[in-house]
Amino acid sequence: MQKALLVGINKYPEAPLLGPVNDVTRMAAFLTSKCGWKAKEIRLLTDKRATKTAIMERLKWLVEGAQEGDRLLFHFSGHGVQMPTRDDMGEVDKLDEVICPVDFDWSDERAIRDTELYNAFKTIPEGVHFTWISDSCHSGDLTKAMPTKDGYFAYRCMPYPADILWRLIIAREKGLFPKGLFRVAEELNLVFVAACKDSEMAGEYMFDNKPYGVFTHYFLNYIGESEGLKTRVNKVVSEVRKIIRKEGFEQTPQIEGLKDLLEKPFLSLS
Repeated sequence: MQKALLVGINKYPEAPLLGPVNDVTRMAAFLTSKCGWKAKEIRLLTDKRATKTAIMERLKWLVEGAQEGDRLLFHFSGHGVQMPTRDDMGEVDKLDEVICPVDFDWSDERAIRDTELYNAFKTIPEGVHFTWISDSCHSGDLTKAMPTKDGYFAYRCMPYPADILWRLIIAREKGLFPKGLFRVAEELNLVFVAACKDSEMAGEYMFDNKPYGVFTHYFLNYIGESEGLKTRVNKVVSEVRKIIRKEGFEQTPQIEGLKDLLEKPFLSLS
């Protein structure tokens, strides 16, 4: 069995993007044209349909019934943030990394926290080749100026409301750090590929007059080359990291996860 869930969100009400839907449609086309996957094995969830409820329901579909030898892919392109929470006494006590569904509103009910993703993926058994790609920001440093390159460049990080930003300042003063999506990957049977460090912001840019996530664009370019699908995935991410830096983008793709999977090609495709 092989399944893919590809989530791309452009139409955030308060902070729209241009590239995420292009990212996931390009990934779907890559899987069917280059990797031999069937269209029915791939589910796309985009824009207004990509609510928290819908994403969590489809994640359940993705992992349901997974057995040794299966291949699974979860690709998310959209906004990501760090989200501080308060305890029962009103004190800031925790900092989570969050991916943002289209209905994200800074409430617990509309955020997909790292802990929820951990719970969604913890039942995946050994022997399943599960790759999770997140082309989003996991950064709280939003005081950095927005750069422009050839007319268009945007960060994939939701602007912080003043009250949430103040909580983030308190969290930093307390020395709180999120458990993080990277830690989630370390403890589960999967490979997690992120577009940037958890202290950085991921960008999207206009490539040949069409917007894509910087990481997704260069990642698919690299594995689409003749030897790309035969190259172990940690080597691919290392090479893509070099290319992104050489091209002048200030983000550092990361990879974590089960050592056995890190040493295999993308989704064991070769």
